[in-house]
Amino acid sequence: MEDTSSGINSRVSEIDKKIQALDIELRKYKEQLAKAKGPTAANIKKRAMEVLKRKKMYETQKDQLGAQQFNIDQTSFAIETVRSTQVTVQAMQAAKKTLQKENKKISLAEIEDMQDELEDMLEDVGEISEILGRSYGTPDGIDEEDLDAELACLEDELVGEDVDLSDATAATGSSSMNDSVWSGLMPSQPVGGVHYPTTTPQTAEPVNGSQFNTLV
Repeated sequence: MEDTSSGINSRVSEIDKKIQALDIELRKYKEQLAKAKGPTAANIKKRAMEVLKRKKMYETQKDQLGAQQFNIDQTSFAIETVRSTQVTVQAMQAAKKTLQKENKKISLAEIEDMQDELEDMLEDVGEISEILGRSYGTPDGIDEEDLDAELACLEDELVGEDVDLSDATAATGSSSMNDSVWSGLMPSQPVGGVHYPTTTPQTAEPVNGSQFNTLV
């Protein structure tokens, strides 16, 4: 097919060259007719008509060769399509055989059993995790509202303890300050053989009359 197509193309090229040569000759006769008169013009016209006939003949041959070339191209395309289809079909057949062979190695029943076993094992793992996450010694039947109320009471107690602790801290700070002031007023060294206490004096108890006479 390729050789035939190449031969037709060559023939079409040759015809095109002949048609071009005839066109040149016709233009020449046309120029001569514009100047000639009488019998001379008649002879030139006759030769021009013969050239025109040959041109028409070559154009007809060219059209026929073009149609043949089209048919050959169509046939060549159809052949290539059939060959490509055959290759595709062969590849699909080989793939089908391979797929059938590989599918025989797989059992759908075994896959379903495996899936069921995996689901059972995962459920067992979930139950084990739930069991291991249970708390020990927790009484049953505990009401969340009771727990909330008890928690609120604990918060109130903690607030009261914080207040008492703040008052005790304030009182302790005041006593410490009095001791510091008293110690600053008393001399640290004995004066005239008299030693002064460096701590806060204790509150004296009331003395009755008999005790006062005895002391005197």
